[in-house]
Amino acid sequence: MKNVILIAPPAAGKGTQAEILVNDFGYEHISMGDLLREVMASGSALGQEIKTLIDAGKLVDDELTFPLIKNKLQTIQGKPFISDGFPRTLNQAQHFETILKELNITDYVVILLNLSEEAALKRISGRLICSCGKSYNIYNDNLKPKQEGICDKCGQALVKRDDDNLTSFQQRYEIFQTNIEPILDFYRQRNKLQIVDVDRSVAEIAGSIKEIITHD
Repeated sequence: MKNVILIAPPAAGKGTQAEILVNDFGYEHISMGDLLREVMASGSALGQEIKTLIDAGKLVDDELTFPLIKNKLQTIQGKPFISDGFPRTLNQAQHFETILKELNITDYVVILLNLSEEAALKRISGRLICSCGKSYNIYNDNLKPKQEGICDKCGQALVKRDDDNLTSFQQRYEIFQTNIEPILDFYRQRNKLQIVDVDRSVAEIAGSIKEIITHD
C-alpha cells in the first residue's frame, strides 16, 4: 500500500477521502493542524511558542513544523500514512522529501484532488461540519446528514464554518492556486503525481484513489 500525500483546494473533500482511507485500509492520518494542536496541548516550551504565534494570527515557521512531522513518521513505525495539509509550499515539499529520504520512505504517491473554483464554491455554500470532525453538504445527496442539522456519527448539531463565506473562500482558493503549481511541478519531475477529478460521487473518487494506491 502506497503512502499518500493528499493535496486539494478548499472544499475538494480531502477530509472525507482521508477518512475512507483510514477506515478501509488502516492508514495513519497525519494532519499538520492536529500535530500543532497536540504540541500546544502538551504545555511544552515549543507548544507555548507555537500557541503564541497562532494566537497572534501568524503562520508557524517551517523550522518548527518539520521536526513535528518527522517525529510523527518515526512513531508510526512503518504504517502507511496520509499526509493531509502538508506540504503547502515548495519549500515544505523540498524539505519533506529530505525527511522521507532520511527515513528510507520512497513508496509514496502525491494525489491532487482536482476541483474547479465554480464547483468548489458550490460545495462551500452547502457545507456543514460537526465538532467530531465529520463534514456534510446539503447540496450533495451522498453527503447530506440523515437528519437535517444533526451529525450521523455523534448526534451533535451541525454548524457552518466561520470561513465558509465568499470572501474567505476566494482568498483561500487564490492562495492555493498561487502556491500549488511549483509543488505539482516538483512532484511531476519525480513521477509521483496523480490527479483525481472530484466533481463526482464520493464512491467514484474513492475508487479512483484505491486504484492508485494499490497499483504496483
